[in-house]
Amino acid sequence: MRAAIYARVSRDARKQGRSVAEQVEECTAWAEREGWDVVEVIDETGSASRYARSTGARQRWGELVALVASGRIEVLLTWEHSRALRTLEDYTDLRNLCSKHGVAWGYTGTLYDMTKRDARFRTGLDALLAEDESARTSDRLRRNVRSRAAAGHPHGKLPYGYRREYDATTGALLRQVPDDPRVVDGEEVAGTAPLAREIIERVGHGETLYRIAQDLTLRGVPLPRPARTRHDKAAWLPTTVKRIASNPAYVGLRVHRGEVVGQASWAALVDEATWERAQAALEQMGRGRPRVDRSVKWLLSGIARCGACGGPMIHHVNRGSSTYLCKYCMGVTRVQEPVDELVIDRLLQVLAHLDNEPATDRPSPELTAAVDELAALRARRESFIDQAADGSIAPATLAKVEAKLRPRIEEKERLVRTLRRPSVLSGLDLSDPRALWERLDIGQRRSLLAATLEVTIQPAGRGRRIFDPTLIEVLPAGSARG
Repeated sequence: MRAAIYARVSRDARKQGRSVAEQVEECTAWAEREGWDVVEVIDETGSASRYARSTGARQRWGELVALVASGRIEVLLTWEHSRALRTLEDYTDLRNLCSKHGVAWGYTGTLYDMTKRDARFRTGLDALLAEDESARTSDRLRRNVRSRAAAGHPHGKLPYGYRREYDATTGALLRQVPDDPRVVDGEEVAGTAPLAREIIERVGHGETLYRIAQDLTLRGVPLPRPARTRHDKAAWLPTTVKRIASNPAYVGLRVHRGEVVGQASWAALVDEATWERAQAALEQMGRGRPRVDRSVKWLLSGIARCGACGGPMIHHVNRGSSTYLCKYCMGVTRVQEPVDELVIDRLLQVLAHLDNEPATDRPSPELTAAVDELAALRARRESFIDQAADGSIAPATLAKVEAKLRPRIEEKERLVRTLRRPSVLSGLDLSDPRALWERLDIGQRRSLLAATLEVTIQPAGRGRRIFDPTLIEVLPAGSARG
């Protein structure tokens, strides 16, 4: 009899790989014992699971179907039932195909004549049992992930700035710890934790994502993950910086399916105040004041507003003269240099009257109250999670409590971020504003100005050619307008 072997990579209960070669070897030995001639071996490394995500999984299944239908074989051998099937629909197709073409199916040492009722019943029962076991395994894995998430244990991708320690014997995950500088085998290892802290702190200070990404790239800081292909540029992206700055893992919170489920078992990289400043900065980047394009060469382009229509003033060259022109109505224009000088002078006056430590770092009574209320809500959620872990309350009860607490916690988090406004002044030495200004590049100057002042250029009226400083309105950022 002519036989074909179909083999696919598998894993046993201990997660040890059962290689394709081993499967082929066992099936070949079986064929030799029976005196069958193996005319074809079809093997592949893709998963036969219905949950497989790879687009290349079971890419040779079509070859197997064609081989059975070709009449070239009388026996199909697989290592076990699940090696050939993924769903009950697959089983039905294979059963009908083998029955139609008179091909027997053999697995785990038994050969089934698929034209007979009892063979179809037995293999059909195995198909049901395999599907049930697959579903049980999937449910068990999901429950385990949820349980570990509720307990704050790490799972999934390793956050940048951390490293994981494993048992040397079993390979089991022991803990997730900050990737701080350390000595390994006599050599100093820099670690990535300081870089993750730096990113979050810089975002909290109001620095743009683009600026941070550009700086990390210029410094040659390795990417969190290598480029996918050799054609990809090894450059930090603003989206990568944002992903790090917005990950609750860095403040010691465990996230499951996009939601914070409690305190994590690992140490936080930054304190809660630093974290909340960064979240407030990210929210502010996405709404309200226009984003500052740090690549622009002109100080007030896109920052100053038109007093006639409220549109942005942009740089424009008029008859060889550098000016600011309203982008929308184009009815307000002003010579660029005297406007810049006036605004810079006003900015330095404002900076000279500020304390070295920004007022936003000193919490207001409203902020203190909001932080306390948020801490109380989080502690209440933690107490219910602990009760569920101890078995004092049912998981269904915990789900109901979380559903009620979650919107209240999220609302309070938004309030805290609103009250804790980020400041680009944090960490800057304001004892000599002029010297500070000279040290900044154009992008830093624009960010500082946009965060500190609101500039409006009022219409000058026809025929007025002399610069009138009273028509340049300079107010502190966030000032109410009449």
